[in-house]
Amino acid sequence: MYWQNEVLRKSAVFTTGGTFRLDLPDNGLLGGISLQISGTLVSNETVATEKWRLLDFISAIEVIADGSTVLKSVTGQVAKYLAWLDGGGCIPDQYHNYGTSTKRVRTVVNFGRRFRDPGMGLDLSRYNSVELQLTNDGSATYFTGNLAVDVIGHFLRDAPSGTFPGFMRTEEWRKWTTVADEKKYLELPTRDKLRRIILQVIPDVGSSMESETQGYNVADVIELYLKTGLLKVFDSSLRELWYDNLWEDGRDVLQALHSYHTDEYGIHMGLGQTIGIAGARLMQSHSQSTYGTSIWPGEDNATQRRLSNSEADEDAIIAVGLSLENCSFFRFDQSPDPTSWLDTEAMKTVQLNIHTADSASAADGTIRVVLDRYAAY
Repeated sequence: MYWQNEVLRKSAVFTTGGTFRLDLPDNGLLGGISLQISGTLVSNETVATEKWRLLDFISAIEVIADGSTVLKSVTGQVAKYLAWLDGGGCIPDQYHNYGTSTKRVRTVVNFGRRFRDPGMGLDLSRYNSVELQLTNDGSATYFTGNLAVDVIGHFLRDAPSGTFPGFMRTEEWRKWTTVADEKKYLELPTRDKLRRIILQVIPDVGSSMESETQGYNVADVIELYLKTGLLKVFDSSLRELWYDNLWEDGRDVLQALHSYHTDEYGIHMGLGQTIGIAGARLMQSHSQSTYGTSIWPGEDNATQRRLSNSEADEDAIIAVGLSLENCSFFRFDQSPDPTSWLDTEAMKTVQLNIHTADSASAADGTIRVVLDRYAAY
């Protein structure tokens, strides 16, 4: 057996504010799809906005079989998180918003348990059609023209029949805007073996794009029960889940960015909580700056504020913290064998309850619940 990279599309037009569609091959063992998306931001249009990375405008990455069966459906941010959770790196791109240079997004959508998993993936021959759909919510306000996309398929060749007994089905199952002191009661579907539950929690921002509260207030109590409440798995805050994830995964969570944001405006860091920052001043004049990188002190939330002067300068920032792309997880794949993962039919009803703090600052946040499940053929 061997892995083959097959370029399915090169520099294809990805219409700004539109959807790119691509029919995948009729057969083959597909381990994953790599995406390389590029575009040019209008100069200075994202210096005071919540969305400022190209990644933030990728609103949907989907793989649909036979016209209606969802195999994958996540945002660009969640796709990046999942690729990292599967063992990939946390800094695949340079995030910057100065001028009109090309911005990029690189990510991979895995159909196995990790990149190039030889024991699990998508058998394209089992469907009449499989389509990749990419959607962005950009506009001419932010982009000088259309985006471009490269699509690379990772195929396992010369493999015996039955090599892929199933694949990972991953989809955004629920999304809502939070209300203060509201509790959502969610009953998970009983289809397939459950590998992971992914939560993305993003606080609302004020007029200066600064987070109005910490993520652990947007989801201040999370309860996970099996067998309709008889078995309690988790009953604590989002903050405790962040630390559980850190102890279990063990990798430091890093983000790298080049900020050209307006003075004292919040910068979406791609972290649920920012613990530490290091920075260096980047001078467009190629001469020594009178000023050094300055970050507003005492803030540890999902946005940070830089203190800038009137010079045309950027700050190169390395940030470390918790919750890459504001995401966290419950995992049930302690063993790589999917037959040992959570049987939602046997454990029904699996209940996930999420409460928002009784505070106006915790309202208008966004919570996504993404289910990652093993679908056997």
